[in-house]
Amino acid sequence: MLHASDQAAGLRRLFRRTPSAVVALFTAGRLPRALALQTLVALTEGARRVVVLDEHAPEDGSLLSAFGFPEGGDLLGALQGQHDVTENMREVADGLWVVPAAATVHAVSLLDDAHHARLEAGITELQRRADLLAIHAVGDARRLTPFARAAGRRLLVVEASGVGARGACQWIKGLAAAGAGSLEVAVSGARDRADATALFASLNDFTGRHVGLPLVWRGEVERDGLADSMTAPLGERHPAEGASAFIRRLRAWSAQAGVAG
Repeated sequence: MLHASDQAAGLRRLFRRTPSAVVALFTAGRLPRALALQTLVALTEGARRVVVLDEHAPEDGSLLSAFGFPEGGDLLGALQGQHDVTENMREVADGLWVVPAAATVHAVSLLDDAHHARLEAGITELQRRADLLAIHAVGDARRLTPFARAAGRRLLVVEASGVGARGACQWIKGLAAAGAGSLEVAVSGARDRADATALFASLNDFTGRHVGLPLVWRGEVERDGLADSMTAPLGERHPAEGASAFIRRLRAWSAQAGVAG
């Protein structure tokens, strides 16, 4: 028998009028991949389905390697017509699917119109199967990938430590330089609410003095309903992040990358 949360999640997907949100996930801390895993699992609360485009290669901290799954099956194969995009989905935890995309990230600036059409169709299908499409972003704040740039929402999860705070400042500066409109922030590992809010306040003060990037408080990964806040509308400009808007931005950024290359 289905639990009430499972039934609610099924109804959300059945009656969804627009595609699920696309969120780029950035982490700052001593163990960035572990922090990403904790966050992604938290995003499945309430029987939500989360599909992750993982930009990380095995040697760079991929999610499949963290869960002990064999590597392979990159999204690029679906774009080349070798298989259906759903064959790339690996369920690594209850409600959490991973789609390897490291090779796709390197090739995106070289895709022709036919491949872009397959990418759009693939992204749309992944969104149809998810409440949230997350980008496990690779690289650093000075060199964002086209997928991370194209995402409609950006979530920075900060470990409550000196390493986390310093890393968060680097991401904030890089995202501001990349033209991010706002950045949603969650804290992990704080001793209590006071420590978590103090860390956010210090980051907010940093942005106000140095970069002017608006920060949106999303609470603590361990204590707050992160899944609720990240699947809910983000103001009037975001009823849901549509696949077409994500692809339009992805085309623009990949085209720029191709020119730069």
